[in-house]
Amino acid sequence: MHSSFYWPAFALALAITARADDATPQFINRLIHEAITTHPTIEAAEARTQAARSAIGAVRLWEDPQLGLGTLFANQMNRQFNGDILVGVDQMLPRPKLYQAEKRRAIAEQQVQQAAKRQSANELALSVAQGVLELALADEVVRLQTENVEWLQTIVKTAEERAKSPDATATETLRLESELAMQTQTLAAAKRQRSQYATTLSLLLGRSVEHQWPPLALPVKAQEVLNAISLKIRMEYNNPRLAGLRHQAEGAQAAADAAREKRKPVFSAGVQVYGYSQGNTHDMMTMLTLKMTLPWFNRSAYKADVARAESQRDAAQSDLEAEQRMLYTQITNMLTQAQNNRQLADAYTTEVLPKAEKTVEILQNAWVSSKATLLEVLEARRALLQARQEQKRALAAQNVAAQALAALTGTLGTTSSN
Repeated sequence: MHSSFYWPAFALALAITARADDATPQFINRLIHEAITTHPTIEAAEARTQAARSAIGAVRLWEDPQLGLGTLFANQMNRQFNGDILVGVDQMLPRPKLYQAEKRRAIAEQQVQQAAKRQSANELALSVAQGVLELALADEVVRLQTENVEWLQTIVKTAEERAKSPDATATETLRLESELAMQTQTLAAAKRQRSQYATTLSLLLGRSVEHQWPPLALPVKAQEVLNAISLKIRMEYNNPRLAGLRHQAEGAQAAADAAREKRKPVFSAGVQVYGYSQGNTHDMMTMLTLKMTLPWFNRSAYKADVARAESQRDAAQSDLEAEQRMLYTQITNMLTQAQNNRQLADAYTTEVLPKAEKTVEILQNAWVSSKATLLEVLEARRALLQARQEQKRALAAQNVAAQALAALTGTLGTTSSN
């Protein structure tokens, strides 16, 4: 007799689940690729990277030469003797070490922007992955709530049949109809929540808010995660935030080297030609010049500039170390969450749910035989529904933690999507 109550609703839930797409890593990666390809945040990061790449070519080894023109206002004798036209060209001599330092700083800035682009893509990928899992969990909740409403509708019909007996009471039917109304509203709320998650995911992907997402299902088994040591090694090599901070430290070191080079004298060579406007080429004189700056007059300013650059270098190195500690903490937290939720989901699957389902089945049969009360059946059914939802939440939380760990190690979205 229990099969007429329990198994049709359960079969309906299985049929709905069978039509759903699993939120597998491959499915998530396809959506991540779509988001990264179209999102304006990535386009902005690419533009900044291109600007930094162009800045490398803007670093100059040779400064622009200077051309000078002059004339002498004097009597004719002086003009004829000294020349009254002056043409001069001055060229600052190259400073190879300063050029190399400026080049290194520009390259480091370009690498910082590349890392920033990767970080933007990483954050976007994590948002997409979490959005997919939230939508899949919402679909799981809708399916469970739908199954529960279907079960209650079947039970209500049975109670109506029982109420026809002269010895029966109408309170059971009223109680069940009240429960059905409440669970119907809960189902409607779950559907509205699902619609919100679908809209959020569509906006992340640049799709229309009217886009209809097919029902999704959580993976039966969450992704396996590595141990803490392996995760930390991957993070050191692949985390884009750490890469950006390393390049910032390299750029700060290059800026400090450039500041030290600027303390040195600057040399320039020049040629000056004097001529008389009414004379010929034999009246022209040529002078070679060599000039140098005297930086010692601004020694304190150069010293302050070097101190500033070195302090910024030290700050960049400290920022890197602080970020490493914070990311290590996040890895530990996410790894603990993944492990806890995996064990919780397994416990619900192997222990809690089978017993809760068996309890509902036994109490249903006992209620039909008037050996159990309706309240006992409803309480057992509520406990089963809650256990199923908690199992799905634990599975979703495990998947979210796995995706967060992939983001921390810079590997999110790199799984093959075949």
